[in-house]
Formats: sequence, C-alpha cells, structure tokens
Amino acid sequence: MYLNRYSKKNIIFLTGMATFFFGFGAGAILNIFLLAINSPLVLQFRTSLMYISSILGDGIILPVVNMIAVSFLFKNQILLGKSAVILGLFFGFLVTSYFHVSQALQGLVNWSMPKPWEWNFLGAWHAFYMFSVASLLSVFYIVLILVFKKQKKLAREAFFVTAGIIFFLILLKLDYIGARLI
Repeated sequence: MYLNRYSKKNIIFLTGMATFFFGFGAGAILNIFLLAINSPLVLQFRTSLMYISSILGDGIILPVVNMIAVSFLFKNQILLGKSAVILGLFFGFLVTSYFHVSQALQGLVNWSMPKPWEWNFLGAWHAFYMFSVASLLSVFYIVLILVFKKQKKLAREAFFVTAGIIFFLILLKLDYIGARLI
C-alpha cells in the first residue's frame, strides 16, 4: 500500500494521540469524573492518576515510543510481512497475559482489578490497550531484528524505543513497590 509522506506523518501523529488517549487520557477523565461523584471505586482503590507510570509512562513515554516505532516500521515496511504481524500479536498476547496474571497472583488490586482475578470494564480496557501497545512494540522488535540481519548494524530507533520501555518499566516497578516520586 502506497502512502505519501503527509499520510505517514498523520498516521505517526495519530499513533501518539491514540496511545495517549487509550492509555492515559480516557482513564484520567474517568478518574476525575468518578472523584467528582464520590464513587467508591476511586475512593477505595488506586487509580490511574495515582500512578506515576500512568501519568508519565502512558501519558508521555509510550506515545513517543510508539510514534518512533511506527516511523521505523514505515521506513522498513518492505520487511513488515504477515508473519511479523502474527508473531507480534502472539508476543503482545504473551506480554499482556504475563502482566495481568502476575498482578492477580500478587494480589495487586486497583480500580481495574478490585479483587484478584476479577477485572472490570477498566481492566478489560487496559488489557486491550496493553495488548495493542505490546503487539506494536513486538512487531517493531521483529522488524528491527530483520533490519539488523540485513544491514549488520543496529538502527538508532532501537536505543530510543528500548530506553523508553526500560524507563516506563522502572516507573511501573517503583509504583508497585510503593515508592513516592512526587
């Protein structure tokens, strides 16, 4: 499929906006609304606005990381085949499953999983969002490996995407060990 440069830039921008909205924006709006009506869900459980990994990670880091990943995929779309996408979806499923099962096993409850193994609509929303992001990033790494095999050098996008993911995971870990960053 042929896309002109303007269309690619729009898709890259929309990727960042969609990541922001689905990963942070919608939850933040709901969080504020539920606070305004004194919902027990936000009064009894940690919400997205209580996690620095949500605010910085889902709100800033992952939108930028995903924009870099999509830009890279456009540059290397000749290597982006059906098998890379299927494999990326598989790895996205594994990553999402790992995090959600780990959360349940550790009893890490919040507003999206008020009881271990019982996810509500917010939990399903987050699982779909996480699956989408993990799948996109898995496809990125699959194509990155293919580019590396072909060019024998690591693309600079690998450093930015990997650093962003590592920073996000550090913020996530700090959130769950109870560290207060702000």
